[in-house]
Amino acid sequence: MAAEHGVELTALRGTGIAGRVTKRDMMGYLETGAASLAQGAPAQPGVPSPHAPLAEPWAGDVVEPMSVMRQRISEHMVVSRRTSAHVTSFMEIDFTRVARLRATHRARFEAENGQKLTYMPFIIKSVIEGLKAYPVINASVGRNSVIYRKQYNIGVAVALDWGLIVPVIKQADALSLVGLTKALNDLAARARAKKLDPREVQDGTFTITNPGVFGSLMGTPIINQPQVAILGVGAIEKRPKVITGADGEDTIAIRTCAFFSISFDHRIIDGAVADQFLAHVKRGIESFPEQGF
Repeated sequence: MAAEHGVELTALRGTGIAGRVTKRDMMGYLETGAASLAQGAPAQPGVPSPHAPLAEPWAGDVVEPMSVMRQRISEHMVVSRRTSAHVTSFMEIDFTRVARLRATHRARFEAENGQKLTYMPFIIKSVIEGLKAYPVINASVGRNSVIYRKQYNIGVAVALDWGLIVPVIKQADALSLVGLTKALNDLAARARAKKLDPREVQDGTFTITNPGVFGSLMGTPIINQPQVAILGVGAIEKRPKVITGADGEDTIAIRTCAFFSISFDHRIIDGAVADQFLAHVKRGIESFPEQGF
């Protein structure tokens, strides 16, 4: 198709695994009549802007070419920053109830399902409810329109030794806690084994990234285009917190907490809406129902 229409593949942003250009990418390119990358994005992946100083190696430096995946990630991140008006908001969330539920049911859950139970399925469940309550978070930007997605396809970033990939749990709202756990563990395992189908990293409507697994407290993630928001999950750890009892007396208690961040596209999402969404996720996690098991 590229040869037939005289299209240079390096001019396209691929949505396939490791940034590969797919048939659908080519069809979309031809249908829209696009002639170049939008808004002056680099024509070659990983190539610096002509306005940025070009680094030169010094004596003793080691120079290694970027892998294709790293070039695509570089391009995707730069394009996202140029496309969306990024703003990030933070909120601390109390995981004590979820931690207790997980501790109570974990052994039985893992014995019955053969799956490791992490905090992420609880987070995804609460995120989906938040997306339903605030549909603009589960949207994309058209030329002069807002596209409200009716599917809830949740991408979860997986760190690999050679880069980063975001497998997508399709129709995640239809899955139970068990179903989410199985889908999440399966996609992550196959991502690390390089066994994902390209379609399994496409069509996400919202992304969650979890730098907390490496000890990071909080971050400001870059939106995964063409989505309009991304959730960052910080380290889930025990912290001393001031708790007000039923009698109004304040005490210091040990609580399991984490900082969440939401980076959102201010072109269509106002700060109040992003914060309301995050507060909805917070309430969902802090009051997670036991019958969810």
